[in-house]
Amino acid sequence: MKISLVITTINKPNKNIRSFEKNCKKKKWSFVVIGDKKTPKNFKLNYGKYYSLNHQKKLDFSLAKKCYLNNYARKNIGYLISIKNQSDIIIESDDDNYPYKNFFYDKKIDHVAKTIEDQYKWINIYNLFYKKKVNCWPRGIPLNKIHNNKITLGKAKKSTFELQQGVCEGNPDVDAIFRLINKKINIKFKNNLNFNVNKSFVTLNSQNTIWFKDIFPILYLPVTCSMRCTDIWRGLIAQRILQNDNKKILFFGTTMRQDRNDHNLMNDFRQEVPMYLLNSEINKILQGVKLPKGSKNYLYNLNKCYDKLIKSKIISKDEKYFLKAWTNDIEEIIK
Repeated sequence: MKISLVITTINKPNKNIRSFEKNCKKKKWSFVVIGDKKTPKNFKLNYGKYYSLNHQKKLDFSLAKKCYLNNYARKNIGYLISIKNQSDIIIESDDDNYPYKNFFYDKKIDHVAKTIEDQYKWINIYNLFYKKKVNCWPRGIPLNKIHNNKITLGKAKKSTFELQQGVCEGNPDVDAIFRLINKKINIKFKNNLNFNVNKSFVTLNSQNTIWFKDIFPILYLPVTCSMRCTDIWRGLIAQRILQNDNKKILFFGTTMRQDRNDHNLMNDFRQEVPMYLLNSEINKILQGVKLPKGSKNYLYNLNKCYDKLIKSKIISKDEKYFLKAWTNDIEEIIK
């Protein structure tokens, strides 16, 4: 299977990027790094391919020419490159995540996992992974749901998972509120655990995420929302589309550690406010959207979900400009 690892960066190559490229070379994975305006001019890889802004603009993708600068959603260009290069699997991460050895284990679509039996209910998925109990929650879960600690598990069974999300320990994917009230963060998660999300509601990020070929059309990160919302809102839409098709989402134990880049936490908080206020409403709106079944309809369903969120004034109407570019690029690749 052809595998691509996609990251973005505005920093010079660090130990995390060097580990990615070293192990991608060893595994014969493609390594795609998308730069932006702030990325150092002399950025250079030993293995893989770095795409500067100038390089991106020369690509035959409409979105590469239209996407805003200094925007995390330029990662979409890395997805398009990987899809055009006929990848079977796209793995994504960030430049402040250090991969453990098991991050590079062979990827498979079928896993034995315990099923979460709580249906149409928000759950704090982190509660299944702690080595030592802490009051912690993943970025994006509605704040009035962070104490949803009781999770009902069924028996373990083998299932197919086209979307797989790993937890990341150390300084994990928590929100600015958690970081503001916890000066020191060093959370340990268990490994070798698999959970089938089933019909429960969780948040998905772009930190340690595996996408299989049939669901590539729904990889799209929205451009017009804040960086702290984009992957979370992408995940809510992807979850709705996949659950409509009775497709399973896997949450698995840690394969990496985050040593977080410097952030202005108050700026993070400001960017996350729409997420705090709107995620429950977004989920409710999406649950009410009628979608046709089948993977051939995923691009259509993606557009339908955005149409509804735009009509509900959750997402800017300007998003249609970028989504149309993504749609045209995907259709051109897979025609």
